[in-house]
Amino acid sequence: MSVVIEYVEESKQHIVCVSEAVLSVWRDLKQDKNQSTEAFGVMIGGQNQDASQFWVEACTTPFAKDVSTRSSFLLKDPRHQQSVEKYFRESKGTSGYLGTWHSHPEQIPSPSFVDLRDWHSCCARNLDRKLVFVIVGITHFCMYQRAGTKFKRIVKELI
Repeated sequence: MSVVIEYVEESKQHIVCVSEAVLSVWRDLKQDKNQSTEAFGVMIGGQNQDASQFWVEACTTPFAKDVSTRSSFLLKDPRHQQSVEKYFRESKGTSGYLGTWHSHPEQIPSPSFVDLRDWHSCCARNLDRKLVFVIVGITHFCMYQRAGTKFKRIVKELI
């Protein structure tokens, strides 16, 4: 089971599909307690040729070598990249890196300056695909995509 979200951008219909397994991870790791630290990882899935449809099949979660505080994280563990490579190999190239996700301790999350800077850096390293970024809040998750030089929220959905 998954959630399917449709939106229109520049008079073109787009479809986003997020698997129930990913939604379950996000629900479990949202920062809804005062002691909760940021949760994060990479998203793995695929997209069609013009990036009007994409699907998030899986995501990684923090590993032992990663660092996390209430308001920051460092994705350092090589197992994130190894997970992407495993999905790519097993799918014969149809699934791969889609972007990153992380949590914020706010109801409806919005990106910080640090988030935006990191997303620009991710896009610069992945010129061959259109990336998406998710921030998981307490009540909603929001998905962002680069539009020109800015990031636009394309999805706001109850978690």
